[in-house]
Amino acid sequence: MSLPRVHRALLLLPLLLCLSAAAPLDDDLGTVGDFTLIERSGQPVSKSDLLGKIWIASFEFVRCTQGCPQISATMEQLQTDLKRFPDVRLVTFTVDPEHDHPEELREYAKHYHADPERWLFLTGDEKTIYQLLEKSFHLPAQKNTAGDPGNAVMHSPKLVLVDRQGHIRGYFDGRPDPNASDPQREHQLILRKLKAKVTALEHDEWYLPSDFPRFNATLNAGTAMLLLIGYSAIRRRLVRLHIACMLLALGISTLFLVSYGYHHAVIKHGMTTSFAEQTSHASPPAWVGIVYQAVLWTHTPLAAIVAPLALVTAILGLTGRWQRHGRLARWTLPIWLYVAITGVIVYWMLYRLYPLE
Repeated sequence: MSLPRVHRALLLLPLLLCLSAAAPLDDDLGTVGDFTLIERSGQPVSKSDLLGKIWIASFEFVRCTQGCPQISATMEQLQTDLKRFPDVRLVTFTVDPEHDHPEELREYAKHYHADPERWLFLTGDEKTIYQLLEKSFHLPAQKNTAGDPGNAVMHSPKLVLVDRQGHIRGYFDGRPDPNASDPQREHQLILRKLKAKVTALEHDEWYLPSDFPRFNATLNAGTAMLLLIGYSAIRRRLVRLHIACMLLALGISTLFLVSYGYHHAVIKHGMTTSFAEQTSHASPPAWVGIVYQAVLWTHTPLAAIVAPLALVTAILGLTGRWQRHGRLARWTLPIWLYVAITGVIVYWMLYRLYPLE
């Protein structure tokens, strides 16, 4: 391959890296049909009122004693955990509309501190609600003739995640599974999956990566590859190829800093992601956490150092101060390469070693 062709191929690399981590969400599980029901305030709420919002549906009734209190507690937790997303709504549909009028729903909502702007409670025609559950949400609901008011309706404990266009994007257990080995931990794991999906939907735009951590790891991997090619090129006195690789590596690292900053400041609102919270493993070996912390705490300070080092090294090279450029590059290259490679390792340990999904 001639040198100009190499340059053209390298110029395509950033675009390929972006495309590799910007795949759209593909878990469309059907569309919620049209409906118009009555909210606890007495105002009508229809599907069109929820278009443009991400919402989580639950199915309960006021007299229920067989799981609904746990589902409502889960929804209350989600109301707190997702408050940083102004476009997220919680929507509780009663499966006992014959009894659950707006007055009853208002009292029930107060018990769980439901914000009337963020958490809706809907009632209405029984036939409409049951058809909505069956045909749109694909969930069962059936009256129980046993006579126990607390178990008057048998229904699913699932929570349903719906996107801005009214498409179902996932089903999640709304209460702990009593048959699980550790019901509370496994339930919290399910809620972390749900919140991760909400976060992805909240920022599901064509111009943004659908998975920022994977996108950032891809940028790190691309940087490491360019650094190795650039080092090999200068060893062979291919100066133009060396310059092209190093400038592209600098550009991709800059894109990484912008992407990383946006992800943590805008999407995560400054919240950190810990290894213990991210893992789906019931009890990961202690040494795994120790290795993760060791990699992270060497990666982080060196990442802060390498940015100015790389910039100064590039300036020295571009202005023809070769000796000073060479002396500084002997320090910059291994640090930069270590930061890029450990960035991929941190991502792998945090999101792929014990993945939530």
